[in-house]
Amino acid sequence: MKEQIINLLRNKSILILGFGREGRSSYNFIRKELPEAIIAIADQNSITDENVVKNTTIISGDNYLEACKDYDIVLKAPGVIIKDSLDQATKAKITSQTDLFMRIYRDQIIGVTGTKGKSTTSSLIHHVLSHAGFDSKLVGNIGKPCFDIIDEIKPETQIVYELSAHQLEFIQASPHIAVLLNIYEEHFDHYTTPDDYYQAKKNIYRYQTTNDLLIYGDIYQHATPEELNQAKSYKIDITRTEIVPPSQIRTKLIGEHNMRNIQVAAAIAYALRINGETFSEAVASFEPLPHRLEYVGTFHNIKFYNDSIATAQEATINAIKAINDVDTLILGGMNRGLDYHPLVNFLRNSGVRNIILLPETDAIFQKLFAEDHYRQGLFVVRNMKEAVQKAYEVTEPTHSCLLSPAAASYNSYKNFEERGNDFKNQVSMLQ
Repeated sequence: MKEQIINLLRNKSILILGFGREGRSSYNFIRKELPEAIIAIADQNSITDENVVKNTTIISGDNYLEACKDYDIVLKAPGVIIKDSLDQATKAKITSQTDLFMRIYRDQIIGVTGTKGKSTTSSLIHHVLSHAGFDSKLVGNIGKPCFDIIDEIKPETQIVYELSAHQLEFIQASPHIAVLLNIYEEHFDHYTTPDDYYQAKKNIYRYQTTNDLLIYGDIYQHATPEELNQAKSYKIDITRTEIVPPSQIRTKLIGEHNMRNIQVAAAIAYALRINGETFSEAVASFEPLPHRLEYVGTFHNIKFYNDSIATAQEATINAIKAINDVDTLILGGMNRGLDYHPLVNFLRNSGVRNIILLPETDAIFQKLFAEDHYRQGLFVVRNMKEAVQKAYEVTEPTHSCLLSPAAASYNSYKNFEERGNDFKNQVSMLQ
């Protein structure tokens, strides 16, 4: 089957657009399988890898997207922002690892997307399948490019693919089993309109057939029942379907949203004829992922939780509900122009007494809280060290301090993992 992907690329001039982890994976795959192929790499940043530079045309700088018009196929990496930079004829050339891989291996793929929860759900499904004896591979947005495992795939392999909207945007095939957990306001900086983001997410089921399965959750605000009925696949609404009674679930995951994630895994286990006892054992042994409602420890009689992954306000609301004694919330980060009124309304009626605001959304939250006549503790800090220091000062003993920012991290950190690690380091250093 790998040969079918190679044939899609054969005798074509190829532009690799974006040279991060996935771009390098694409380059290595093509150089190995098609050593004589005409390859160029376009990236906003300069590329200094001597082994790459001496064999390949390199385009870098602010105008790197202009190179797309000069090649037969453009293999786009997820992090590259297109918006309206290219005309429709040039956009028609765009494909990706995900698109090529999905076209060939779709019958073996369990695809998981959603604004929030996709890493935990993908990892849980993979854990359940592995525990049940399946040959399962976990790839995609969680950090492993699909081309990196292509030589390990057997006819019986189940491929659990975590899919971001950026990976879904240009696909022309949908997975055999599709999971769409939720759709919230997020990543609008990558898209011309919010609807472009929503439509990218819906590609996960757009090309399914009557032999496929769609499992979906909190998406009704952006997908009407009529629209969902147009999907040809068999459908399970996980917000209304209880595969396993909650009383029978033993898990280290916390929060109602994670109970829904477990129900998703249960639906897939049922579809693959995994018995209930095996499924229950797998769920009980699953370890929560870092930076997702991660218990850091109790210091000075204060419990600290790291939920740095929470870049959407819905995730922050879910986190506060899951940890029912949050006294201090560390909030804020990169300003992407989101409307935070729902979060402020929720906090007004919550038990959270102290809110510590990080840059650069601090002014936005201050304005919203002032409009709302919020009278609890509100503190503006310059960095994570000051945030944790203030949390130690104001958090009521025996209660919790939660980092759940409801904002991206890129104004101060490389990614949410770096932000979460900084929080954990500051908690341990300042105790």
